[in-house]
Amino acid sequence: MSKYVYGIDLGTTYSCIAYQDEDGRPTVIKNVDTNSDTTPSVVQWDDEGTVVVGQEAKDSAVLLPDRTIAFVKQLMGKSPVAINIDGNDISPTEVSSYILKELARQASQQLDDEVKNVIITCPAYFGEAERTATKQAGEIAGLNVLAIIEEPTAAAICYGVTRADEDKNVLIYDLGGGTFDITVMKITNGEIRVVTTEGDHDLGGKQWDAAMSQLLVDKFLEASGYDGDPFSDEGNEEFLQDLAIKAEKAKQALTNKKTAKQVLNFNGARAQVEVTREEFDEATKSLADSALDLTDKAIATAKEQGVTIDEVLLVGGSTKMPQIQEGVKAHLGMEPKIFEPDEAVAKGAAIYAMLQADEQSKLKPNEEKSTDEQGNEVAVDKTTGETRVLPTLSGGGSAMPTNIAGGNLKVVSVSTKSFGVKATDANDNQEKIFNLIMKDDEVPASVTQQFGTQEDNQQRVEIRVYQTPDKVDTYAVDEDRFLGTAELELNPNTPANSVIAVTLTLTEDGMVALHAKDETSGHDIDAKWKAENVLDEKEIEEAKARVSAATGLSMS
Repeated sequence: MSKYVYGIDLGTTYSCIAYQDEDGRPTVIKNVDTNSDTTPSVVQWDDEGTVVVGQEAKDSAVLLPDRTIAFVKQLMGKSPVAINIDGNDISPTEVSSYILKELARQASQQLDDEVKNVIITCPAYFGEAERTATKQAGEIAGLNVLAIIEEPTAAAICYGVTRADEDKNVLIYDLGGGTFDITVMKITNGEIRVVTTEGDHDLGGKQWDAAMSQLLVDKFLEASGYDGDPFSDEGNEEFLQDLAIKAEKAKQALTNKKTAKQVLNFNGARAQVEVTREEFDEATKSLADSALDLTDKAIATAKEQGVTIDEVLLVGGSTKMPQIQEGVKAHLGMEPKIFEPDEAVAKGAAIYAMLQADEQSKLKPNEEKSTDEQGNEVAVDKTTGETRVLPTLSGGGSAMPTNIAGGNLKVVSVSTKSFGVKATDANDNQEKIFNLIMKDDEVPASVTQQFGTQEDNQQRVEIRVYQTPDKVDTYAVDEDRFLGTAELELNPNTPANSVIAVTLTLTEDGMVALHAKDETSGHDIDAKWKAENVLDEKEIEEAKARVSAATGLSMS
């Protein structure tokens, strides 16, 4: 039986795990091998097939590019394959499970606890496929995932619980290593309510690293007189690996200093180069401006709902850059608060994990307690037979967080996408997508709309469901936004314009379900979809076996 529950920030570039101690304090668990609060989200297979996770994998990533995968988070729910190792395709979900397993190992080793019950965070823009893949990664790693929550929500939980002493509207500017989220939230005593979110899944510290790499190389060429191109010349693997490390160090140095120096060597040429903060800021200005444009968009949406910003909170490691802090302050006209940028998400997830464990440990009226084959205490639905693991604790970490009314915390999230169905517009006879659930609607959400059949004696109705990041009532059909389809059989001799009631439901976990009913015959249909690029049950079991068999797992 576990003593604690845990919050995991499964990051694009770095990941972090935290727990809540017996006094109710959220605490980050350091990586014991590097003495760092975070672990690089990098996975590598050596020549013998041994899995290496963390700093060691990151330090040799360029030298073993075909056997190393980084930034896998950006592939979650989008690609079936992250990397091929020795002829075997490895999914992004399985890669992420190795990172989660390493974090669990670190926590287990230091707290003498079986890491089992966890909350895992994800970017606010993640949809059903990405969230499902994240939850499956936890399952493959042997974890009981209590919930998947958005990173800005987790940061707000940490902030709202430990700092807020009055009702506030907070803008959370979350710039990590590979992703950017901007979220507006209303924080009141015992409730955190999301107002709106924006984001860019490909904007993060890695773009600033790339800009620094280019600056260093440009100065190296100028100082050394080397007439080739270190980015493409043969035999450049060690140089590129060294450049990646030095570019990140130079970027970090400019956080506290006006200049940063590095020595570069390539093909017999050697030079010490210096980059100023002013040069770096100029080279990355377009990146910072892009983030501010999304910030403006979120603020405008919030204002439309009567919400003005009281405070700005910076989270994510990349917000340590003076360019970001000064830029946000100048652009928004208020001093941003910098609140544990590397730790806030994991700590907030740990707080929420404690509350969820307490809630989910209670049996529902239609459940009874039992024990499964693995020895876990489970709740069994007496009607369906479905089971869920009960997150029972052995006494540790049982204190409820302070500053929460009655020990309760309500988190109200919103949809990051709009969901609708394809139909013909009677006004212009054009096929369009009619959104039922709108971006920024509270979740869970369920909306019903009536449509009509097109022809007499129509045998069936095909209901095609689409999703879009745009908050619009209708839009032109775009098959790139197609989510799923269902067919509703009709009675013979059904007249045209017979009413078909379509209900779309969006759960807190991001699952989209459809219910359609022919109001004439009473025929109905229910459908929900397995998102693309997530694993089926067989693939999950196969991945579990591979991960469990990796007994030579080497992690740092």
